Amino acid sequence: MGAGSLVASAVAIILIVVAAYAVIGSTLVTAEVVATAQSDQIHQQEARLHTSIAIVGHTFDTGASTLYLNVENTGSEPILAFDQMVIFTLINGSTPVYYSYDDAGGGGTGTWSWVSIEPDTVHPRELDPDEVINISVRYADAGPAWAQVTTPNGVYDSAYLR
Repeated sequence: MGAGSLVASAVAIILIVVAAYAVIGSTLVTAEVVATAQSDQIHQQEARLHTSIAIVGHTFDTGASTLYLNVENTGSEPILAFDQMVIFTLINGSTPVYYSYDDAGGGGTGTWSWVSIEPDTVHPRELDPDEVINISVRYADAGPAWAQVTTPNGVYDSAYLR
């Protein structure tokens, strides 16, 4: 009878060790996931802190219903994902109008594309610090009175156009 309780105790101790190992392992994995998420968030906030843009000029081509915006990267972070940039315009007294990105540059009204980046010598097709991008926005109806350009990480600048 003494051997039975000895075997039961040994099995119970093994089960306790296995359960403790599983709990400790899952705790370590959870801690690693949380630390990685916090690190990623810090990197995103740091990139946002170093991102800054300014609308430095605009022109209208009323015959083609196109607005050209000159946007300068005044921060220290390059802007790479143009397809994730957002542009809004406002015609007096209306709701803001969203413009989708057109990579081919031949889209119709309600789209925008970039025309040129000056100077674009260091990293072609990227908006590096101190470079100016010329954006064409194809609008419908009357020309907009206000425009806002927003970067992929949420930094934006807006300007009254009229």
